[in-house]
Amino acid sequence: MNKVVKKEIALGLQPFIYALLGTAVGLGVGAAGGIFGRGVDFFSSFGMEHFGLYVWFLPAVGILTAFMLRRWGNSASDMRGVFQVSRGEKQRFPLRSAFFQYAGGWTAHLFCASVGREGAGIQIGAAIGCNIGRRIPIKNADKILLVAGMAAGFSALFGTPACALFFALEVTVVGGLHLRALIASFFASYASYFTAGLCGLEHFTAEFVFSASLSLPLNLRLIALGAACGLAGLFFCIAREYIGKFLRASLKNAYVRAFFGAVLLSCLLYMSEGRYSGLGTNLIGFAVSGGQVYWYDWLVKMLFTAAFLSVGFLGGEVTTLFAAGACLGAVLGGALGLPPEAAACLGYAAVFGAATNTLIAPVILGCELFGTNALPYMAIVCVAAYLFNFGKSVYDQKVREDVAAKILHRLQRKPRRLPLPEPLYKRAHLPHYEPLR
Repeated sequence: MNKVVKKEIALGLQPFIYALLGTAVGLGVGAAGGIFGRGVDFFSSFGMEHFGLYVWFLPAVGILTAFMLRRWGNSASDMRGVFQVSRGEKQRFPLRSAFFQYAGGWTAHLFCASVGREGAGIQIGAAIGCNIGRRIPIKNADKILLVAGMAAGFSALFGTPACALFFALEVTVVGGLHLRALIASFFASYASYFTAGLCGLEHFTAEFVFSASLSLPLNLRLIALGAACGLAGLFFCIAREYIGKFLRASLKNAYVRAFFGAVLLSCLLYMSEGRYSGLGTNLIGFAVSGGQVYWYDWLVKMLFTAAFLSVGFLGGEVTTLFAAGACLGAVLGGALGLPPEAAACLGYAAVFGAATNTLIAPVILGCELFGTNALPYMAIVCVAAYLFNFGKSVYDQKVREDVAAKILHRLQRKPRRLPLPEPLYKRAHLPHYEPLR
């Protein structure tokens, strides 16, 4: 058998190999994510039962988290590291990052910090997938299985395997899909979903109760809701960035920053009586069921999450973004003539898409959580949110140059006045003309 035939056989078998590897990653990440998710639910509930006492331990938790990361962590042990490894800018994502998320995530939720769990789940999945891939003698297997692990971690915690698949593919390369990881991510996402279910992890669902023909007035109202969600996602990205910069500039020592930041946040949480503590599932419940939602709930929840993550607590943003989006949708729904509960469901997905700079994933998320009857409305709102976040993302994404960027680049270049031959410019001491390409 010649080398050409062997190569063709190897290429033909590669999708099946990645399907098996993705399934293996999904089973491992599903079990790890299921345990982590069950722990988050338990510690969150237990912490809120003793909120008046436990919230004051946040400064100690902040110092211990800073010590753990400074002693055993490194620059690759965070979400930035996940994206850098997926792009080949770093060689590996250490397995110990998963243990950091267990320790830091569980303690943050036990003591009522306003953080999510998606970042932890993605990093757990990425660490497992990358380290399995490093032991596979296939080129770029570590990067492909890292993306598959990201999908598996998201799927395990949120119970949305299709959304997790496209989220992992979209979020690693802006403006495109990481198609080389498609097969592995597909099998990893669904294997993780069923494995987490076997671990007893329960997931949020709600009914989307709204049925109306897509008339022009309704479309305009949906676009307005989506634009507001996009701007809210943009606001969170900016707040997350600049709160972090301000704290790092004013309190350079990580321990001092963690202590004083946590003291202030503990006082503010205590004053709010725990309304903005934890994942924000209480706010989601109020929004989608017609409960009491204040106009500022979405804003305060975003600021708390940005501040806790900037101080140094471990967790994620997505679940708290779900809560903020649901509250924003519920508030704007009445003003725009939309049912508040239905608008809350739309905002739930749209703010998530705007803050993460993804488009397909939030639309599929809305269909998986609220039913396929939400699809026509969800698509309009999420597209508008995607446009109005102006390309900003809370993650360290790689921006792919598109047609608009090329047009702007060409417009910024200043052509010389006269396209004369180069010798004439030299003789006349004129600036060199460079034609547009």
